[in-house]
Amino acid sequence: METFELQPTPENVLSAFEKDAIGRNADVLYFVSLLNSIDSAMSIAIDGRWGAGKTFFVKQVKMVLDAFNDHICSDYTQYAPRIKAIVESKQIDIEPQISIYYDAWINDNDEDPVLSLIYAALQSVSSDFKFEHASQCVAIAASIAEALSGRNYTSIIDAAKSKDPLAMLREKKDIHTQIEAFLNSLLYEQGNRLIIFVDELDRCKPTFAVRLLERIKHYFTNDRITFVFSINIGELQHTIKQYYGADFDAFRYLDRFFDLMVDLPHANMDGLYLEKGTKNYSIIYERVCKAVITANEFSIRESARFYRLAKTAAYKYLDNGVNRCIFSEERAKLFCMLYILPIMLGLKISNQTAYQEFCHGKNPSPLYHVLSNKIIPVSLLSDLLLSNETFNPRMASEKVKLVNLRGKLEQVYDAVFVHRYQAEDYEVSLGGLCFCGENKIELLKVASLLSDYADYEN
Repeated sequence: METFELQPTPENVLSAFEKDAIGRNADVLYFVSLLNSIDSAMSIAIDGRWGAGKTFFVKQVKMVLDAFNDHICSDYTQYAPRIKAIVESKQIDIEPQISIYYDAWINDNDEDPVLSLIYAALQSVSSDFKFEHASQCVAIAASIAEALSGRNYTSIIDAAKSKDPLAMLREKKDIHTQIEAFLNSLLYEQGNRLIIFVDELDRCKPTFAVRLLERIKHYFTNDRITFVFSINIGELQHTIKQYYGADFDAFRYLDRFFDLMVDLPHANMDGLYLEKGTKNYSIIYERVCKAVITANEFSIRESARFYRLAKTAAYKYLDNGVNRCIFSEERAKLFCMLYILPIMLGLKISNQTAYQEFCHGKNPSPLYHVLSNKIIPVSLLSDLLLSNETFNPRMASEKVKLVNLRGKLEQVYDAVFVHRYQAEDYEVSLGGLCFCGENKIELLKVASLLSDYADYEN
C-alpha cells in the first residue's frame, strides 16, 4: 500500500525543494534572507499546526544554509551545486552560517538539555565525531572538554568514565563561560553566525520543555547565535500550563523567549493535489477529493493520509469503466462512490465523532459543505434533477422548476443514510438515480478498506 507521506530525509527534503510542488521555496528563501539580516542574539518561533510541514521547512532552510558554507560537511554537502543553482537564480546573497538541527523530542529523556544540545552541535559540524562505547552523558562531557582544552577526546572519555561525568566541567570555569567558549570555537573560521533549529519542542514532556527554554535563555546569549523554534504555539502553551498550572499565563511566559514570531505560510494544496492525486481515472472523484481537503482544511500530513485512503478504497470500482453505466440503480451506486465516499474518508481523518454521526443519519451538513464548493461545478450534479428541474436561476421558467442544491443533497442523504427500506418500499428515486438500502451497507464496507473494490498494490 503506497504511502503519500514523505519522511524528511535529506533526499526527500532536496526533492521537495527542487519540485516545489507546494510552493514553499519562496518562503524558505524569505526566511533565509531574514536570518541573513540578523546582527544580534535572537530567538525566532515558527508557528504552525501539527502536520503543516514545519520539519520539512526548517530542514530546507538548513539545507540552503549548508550549501553556502564551504567550511562544513553536512547531509546536504553533496547536493550543494543543485541547491545553489536554484537559489542563485533568485539572486539572493547568502552569507556562510553554521546551522544545527536539534530534535528536542528525541532528547527529552535527558536530565540536562544543554548537554544534548551541545552534542547535537558537535555532530552537525563534524561528521567523524563518534562516541560508540560511552554513555551519552559521558560522551557529551568529553566533547565539551575537548572543545575547550584541545585534548584528545578518547583519553578524555576514558578519564570521564572513572568519575562523575560532569566533574571536569565543574573543575574548570563556570558552565556559562565554558559554553560561550565552546560556541566561539564552533564559529571560528567556519561561519558568521550560528543558527540552531530546535524542532518538536511542543511534543516534549513539560519538565524538559521548560528546562530547555530556561537553559537557552540563561546560557546562550552570544550575539552571533540565532535560535529558531519550529512549534505549534497552542500546543506549547498547553505544555507550559501542564508544568506551571492551568491558570498560568503561558503566552506571556513564551513571549519572554521569542523575539520574533513567524507564522508558517499555508502550503499550496493544489500543488500537492497535482503531484499526488488519486490517479484513478475519474475527474469527478479527483475534484471531490480536492474539495474534501479544502473543506476540512487538511494539513500536508492529513492530506497525504487522505489521498492514501481515497486511492485505495474504491480504486478497482472507479477504474474498471462502470462510470459508463446506464441503469439508474448503478448510477446511484456510482454517485455514492464518487461523491459520498470521499466525504466519509475525510471525516474519518478529521473527526471520528462527525464520521459516526454522518454514517448514522444524524448530520447531513458535511455533504453540502463539500459539494457546494466551487471546485465542483453544480452541473456535475445534474443526475439528481428531473427533466423539468434546474439548479441555475437563469434557466428557470414556468416549465422548469428552480431547485435548491442543499435541499436536493439532503434528500440524497436521507435516501442513503436515514430511509428505512421495506419490501414494498425498496428504492428512492431522485432525478435519474435510484437509491436503495444496499448503498449505505456498501459505502460503509468500502470506507473500511476491506472490500473487493480496494486496491492495496496500486
